[in-house]
Amino acid sequence: MKKIILLFVLSLSLSETKIGWVDSQYIFNQLDETREAQVDLEKKQRSLEAELMSMVATGDSLYQAFQKQAPLMGPDMIKLKEQELFEYQQKIEMFQMQKMGPEGELYTFYAQLIAPIEKKILDAIAKVGNEKGYDYILDASRGGIVHALDSHKLDEFVLDELRKGNISE
Repeated sequence: MKKIILLFVLSLSLSETKIGWVDSQYIFNQLDETREAQVDLEKKQRSLEAELMSMVATGDSLYQAFQKQAPLMGPDMIKLKEQELFEYQQKIEMFQMQKMGPEGELYTFYAQLIAPIEKKILDAIAKVGNEKGYDYILDASRGGIVHALDSHKLDEFVLDELRKGNISE
C-alpha cells in the first residue's frame, strides 16, 4: 500500500501538484476534546469494571458457600447448585462481552465520543487544504489520502468507461 502511495506521490510531483501531509493521530492527541473524551471513557470503564468485580465477588461467595454446604446436600441439590453456579458464571461472561467486548457498550461509547472529534479534524484538514491550495493531503497515521480536490476525482470517467463495456475481463 505504501509503495502505491509513494508511486502516486512521485508521479504527481512531476507536475505542478501541491501535496501536503498531516499526522492526524498527533493532531487528535493535542486537542482538549480528546483529553475530555479520554476522561469520560476512563470513568465509564472504571464503572463497568467495578460492576464486573462485584459480580465476580458475588460468584466467589456463592461458590464458597456451596463448598461449605455441599457435604450436607443430597446429589440432586448438588446438581442444582452446580447448575446455578454455572449459569451465574455465564451471566458474568455475557456481561463482560456485552459491556467490554469488541462490540460492547464501552467500544460503542468510545466511538460516539471520538467520531465528532475525528470529523472535526477531517473538516479542518479539508478547509486548510482548500484555503492553502493543496491538491492532496496525505495522512501519516492513516496511510492514505485525507483530502483531494474534486477536480482530481475520476469516478464518473471510470463509470463511463465501464458502461461502454470496452474493458475485458
